Amino acid sequence: MHRRDALVFAALVLAVSASAQSASAPQADLAAAQGAWSGKLTYRDYSRPDRLVTLPARLFVALSGPSELVFHYVFDDGPSKTVYSYERMTFDFAGNLISWTSGHPGIKTTQNRIMSSQAQDGGRVIVFEREDGETKSRYVLSLHPKALSLGKEESTPSGEFQFRNRYEFSR
Repeated sequence: MHRRDALVFAALVLAVSASAQSASAPQADLAAAQGAWSGKLTYRDYSRPDRLVTLPARLFVALSGPSELVFHYVFDDGPSKTVYSYERMTFDFAGNLISWTSGHPGIKTTQNRIMSSQAQDGGRVIVFEREDGETKSRYVLSLHPKALSLGKEESTPSGEFQFRNRYEFSR
């Protein structure tokens, strides 16, 4: 009886393992972003828009699929105050879309249009946008072997874009 149970268990494990495998290789520029990063977040202060705030930050990046990155941010927001953020970006380069999921526990997913995606200096620079009502947000994601950055600009009522925030990381 024990032998039969062991065989059934082994068959189940192999079936689960087989279903979790994929023939799709990861997108190379995304795969290169995996790992631990350190750097900073600089943002325009919400209460005083003329002032910039900079926080030390760490970032951990992993692939959760061939074209999906998971981000775990850790921010030092002052004495004894650590802030965590979790995000996931799914890239559809053929359809020029990025599905961006953020927030915990209040999860929000947005659809972003890829404006350009270009190989540059051994990495990739992706420019993408999304509209939220009358506001348009423009992002620039730069993935390189030793540097990763993500910047955001927001449209003003006049249609101009202004700096909102920028993450800058290195290994």
